[in-house]
Amino acid sequence: MRIIYFCTSPGPGEHAGGVKVIYDHVRTLVRLGVQAYVMHERSGYCYPWTDFPVPVLADTELRPTDHIVIPEIKAAKLAPKLVAASLRYSIFVQNGYYLSHRDGTLSNDDVDFAYEQAAYILSISDDTSSLIRLHYPELAQRVMRMTCALDSALFHASDTKERLITYMPRKNGTHAAAVVFALHRYLSEGWTVLPIDGLSISGVAEVMNRSRIFLSFSGMEGLGLPPIEAAMCGNYVIGYHGGGGKEYWFGPNFQSVEVGDVAGFVEQIVERMKTIDADPGLHELHDGMSSLCAQFSNENESAHLQTFVHQLQIDAATACEGSHVLPKLQKHRKRAILKRLTWVGRRG
Repeated sequence: MRIIYFCTSPGPGEHAGGVKVIYDHVRTLVRLGVQAYVMHERSGYCYPWTDFPVPVLADTELRPTDHIVIPEIKAAKLAPKLVAASLRYSIFVQNGYYLSHRDGTLSNDDVDFAYEQAAYILSISDDTSSLIRLHYPELAQRVMRMTCALDSALFHASDTKERLITYMPRKNGTHAAAVVFALHRYLSEGWTVLPIDGLSISGVAEVMNRSRIFLSFSGMEGLGLPPIEAAMCGNYVIGYHGGGGKEYWFGPNFQSVEVGDVAGFVEQIVERMKTIDADPGLHELHDGMSSLCAQFSNENESAHLQTFVHQLQIDAATACEGSHVLPKLQKHRKRAILKRLTWVGRRG
């Protein structure tokens, strides 16, 4: 059995944290000895914002025994094709607020069908799990918690911290622009503000290592990686938890701001600059940093993925025990269906 993660193909210059997590899952599965691949929506695509390669598979190389993992934003579109081809699949929900996402020609019934037919529903956070169970309480037993790993060798506190405030302008850009515009009037001496954009993972880590305060403008997020990365780098994170961040958003490492409260946002930043100027040490952040490193470790990610793989193996063994050899005609029919699948963008 092979595990194939179907993955969207962001346009030029577009970041997608969900794609980064998919790449990381595939790399971890391979390290665990599992045959795992990424299959992109666009043939020949490679996500440019990652520092490591992963095995890639074309849609024409699929086998009837493959298990497909599809993202929640493509579930309604892909599920009927997978069911028609008798291919088992799971849905990887990285944002519980996107459960209803579907192409314009599809309906709520198409979304419901996708989840009803899924073998498992993989969830990236506690918040996401609760939203899945809210919409599909009858499928609660199929929900499997996943996590992602962040490289503590990259994301760690530097000894050469600067009076630097960082943020990502692509997150709630209107809010970010309003806060940064107001903040410039109140910056303490020696402090600067720097947007993080257009960088690879290692480039992001390098800037966050130097930064002392990170501004989070997360929208409705399934988890939200940048605030975690910033906190692991010894930043005070100020701003929005985005929903998914509630499971790790604890002081003193994290400070909440009510969404849209520009004045409150600036006030908290100004107060934090004062406390850092008075005491530039990171001692009060160490416990929170250690907790994040453990929660988002390779070991924790591997343990969740191993549970998933083990359950798929049990299911496969059970299916073999209860099945008979397929007639040749049925085998040919499966191959024909697989050839007709329209997986990638070049085929519509």
